[in-house]
Parts: sequence; C-alpha cells; structure tokens
Amino acid sequence: MTRSLRKALLLWLLLPATLALLTFLPLAYHLVHQPAMEALDQALADASLALVPHLEIQHGEPRFVFPPAAEQVLRADRVDDIYYLILGPNAHFVAGDAGLPHEPPADQEIHGDRVSFDSHYRGHRVRVIAIHRDVSGEPFVFVTAETTRKRDQLKVDLAVALTLPLLFFAGATGLTIWFGVHHALLPVEGIRRTLHGMEHRALEHLDESAAPTEIRPLVTEFNQVLDRLEHAAEAQQRFVANAAHQLRTPLAGIRTQLELLQREPDARERDARTRHCVGAIERLGHLINQMLVLLSAEPGGRHENLASDFELPDLIRERSPEWIRLAEARGLDLGFELEPARLSGDRLLIGEMIANLVANALNYTPSPGEVTLRCRTRGNRSLIEVEDSGPGIPPAARQQVFERFFRLPDASHPGSGLGLAIVREIAHGAGGEVEIADPPGGRGALLRVTLPARTS
Repeated sequence: MTRSLRKALLLWLLLPATLALLTFLPLAYHLVHQPAMEALDQALADASLALVPHLEIQHGEPRFVFPPAAEQVLRADRVDDIYYLILGPNAHFVAGDAGLPHEPPADQEIHGDRVSFDSHYRGHRVRVIAIHRDVSGEPFVFVTAETTRKRDQLKVDLAVALTLPLLFFAGATGLTIWFGVHHALLPVEGIRRTLHGMEHRALEHLDESAAPTEIRPLVTEFNQVLDRLEHAAEAQQRFVANAAHQLRTPLAGIRTQLELLQREPDARERDARTRHCVGAIERLGHLINQMLVLLSAEPGGRHENLASDFELPDLIRERSPEWIRLAEARGLDLGFELEPARLSGDRLLIGEMIANLVANALNYTPSPGEVTLRCRTRGNRSLIEVEDSGPGIPPAARQQVFERFFRLPDASHPGSGLGLAIVREIAHGAGGEVEIADPPGGRGALLRVTLPARTS
C-alpha cells in the first residue's frame, strides 16, 4: 500500500498549526486579560489610598471626614456598584459600608500591605482591595470593592475580540496549506512514480538536478541511502568471504591431519595428530560461536523481550570460574574489583561481551602478568573495565581493532579477530560505548565499557 505524501504533509502542517492556535488562544487571552485586570485592581487600590488622607485622629479617636461630593465621586460608576469600608484597630468600624469583606480566604497568601481577592457582598460578586496603613501609630484598614459586571463583560469582549481574528486566520492558514501542498507536490509525481516502480534488484540513483529545490535534499538522502546499502552489501560480502576463509583453514587442517592419521603407523604420531585435530575442532567451534554471538549482537539479532534487570557483579561471579582456569593455565594473576552495579539488558550478550574482554586480555598478556576485571557505577552509568599488563594496543590501531577479522600484525596469539568486534556490537546494542585507554601505570591496555545503569 502506497502511503500518500500529500496526506502526510497536510497532517504535519495542519496539526502543528492547530495545536499552535489552541495554545496561542489562551496564552493571548491571558496576556491581554491579566494587564486589564491589574489595571482595574490598581484603580480600585488608588481609590483605597484616596481614603487615607480623610482619616484623622482627634483626642485619641479616629474621625473620618469625607465630603459628600468626594463620596459621590468615589461611588460614581455607570456599570458597577462601588463600596468602601474603614476599620480601625481590632477591626473596629470607623466608616463606610458595614459588613464589607476585608479579609481574604484562609488559603490565600498575603504579600505586603495590599490584599486583593474576590468575595460576595449584598448578593453580588465583588472584587475587594484592602490596604493596611498606620495613622498616628494606629493600624487601619482601607477597603474598596466593586461588583464584577465590568470585569465579566471585559472577559467576554476579550474572548470575542481574540477568537474571531484567530478563527479567520486559522481558516485562511488551512486553505493556504491545503492548496499550497496540492500545487507544490505536482512536480513530485514523476519522482513518486519512479520510486513506486523501482525494483529492489535494480536500484538506480535519482536525478537530483531534475528534482524541485524543496525536495532535492530528500532525493540526495535517497541516493545516499542507496550508497550505504551498496557499502553494507559489500561489507556483508567481505564478512562472508572472511568467515569462509576462517572456516576453510581449520577444516583443511583437520582434513589433512585425518588423511595423515589413516596412514600413520606410529601410535605416538597418531595421538599427536588426534590432539591436533581436537584442538583445531575446538578453535573451529570457538570461531563459529563467536560468529553466532556477533550475529545476535547486531540489531534484530535477539528479541527485545530477553532483556532483564540484573546485578553485574553476580553475572561476573557466575562466569568467573572459566576465566580463572584459563588464567591459571597461562600463569597469569586474574583479579576482580567488583562494586555494586545494576544493568537492564540481555544478560547472555552482556556476559559474552565481558567474556570476550577477559579472554582477549588473558590471551595477549605474557606470563607472568596481571589482568584485572572491574565493575562499578558512576552517576547514571555502569562501567566495566579490563586492565592488563600486556604489550598494549598502539593508539593508531585503537579504532581498527574493533573491525571484524582485524588482527594486529605482531599479534602473539592466534585468533579470528572477532572478539573486540563482538564487544563493540554488544555495547552499542545496549546503548553504551567502548573505549581503549592507557592504564594508570602506563603499561598494558585498559578497555572500558560504559553502559546505562539501572537505578531502580
């Protein structure tokens, strides 16, 4: 089934535009509504402050002198009803509208000497501003309030004033996107037909010069994908050729030894050739196992459901007996420095990765020598380190040793060149990295694998 590019473009253009509109509308409403409300609150606060000069203390008693004309100016409003209240110490009534709310709800925090809140008075919702001032050393509260009809109407007006232009803009934008995508994709139809009819056995590069400027990067990327596929196919062919060579060599040796074994009259020679065949078969089995592990480590090699949470020190202790036997056989000192570290991943592949690191160090460290395996957690990363006292790895070759079937020219131990390639594939598959560093002592090699730690 061919996916419609037109539908995809319309979806990815119209959906963000719609989301942006839905996000911008409440944001724009807030940006306009908030200053308007603050301006109304400020006007109400100014009215409260205008009451302060009219309060006098005569013979220790508060006296509010407020001319009728001034009160008429204060209460003058064509839309809302205006109220005021003055309270003395201990909430003692001084003047104004008795019963007018002057304290905010219990859950509202008070900052400074000005308090603003919504309440009810005489059956109407009111906006209240209360200002605390000291007059002649005594605390007083100057309260003004107004009904919210003007504020409610302002909310409706702002909503309408913002919504209508945005709806018009949304409609115009939608139509523009629709017709723009339709006409812009007309030159792409030829390229789409070419891709639709292209066979996997006859992939050809698209002509970039014939592509429209807007989709030329897409055509370039497609051609680069073809190049990468070609390189991957060549790499796969090289891998198959190298694997065939690696398998052919021990098989040819085994066959030769078996042919000679049939004609060998000496029992000791027959035993020697038999042991040689057994050793070659073991090396062949090891090579096959490494190739299978490498195949499993590649993307899609093993099912994701095989991942689990486990303690890294426990995994190392389970695998350590085989490494200890190999170290004793080679006359090497194998040490462990295991700190708590928890991972989430494929336990089998992580074990194979560590086994290849340890085996690589044991194989190339001359006797007497030391190999140390460490694990620990640093922040949100788990570290696995294998340090040896061997000849080390030259800096110039520290990237090449991770390539498949690559071996150093002066390698002292026979091998397939797959060990570190397996390590890199497993580490990358687990979301980690592997690096080669110089040990603190300056001798040997230090291979460090960094993996995401499981913190819970």
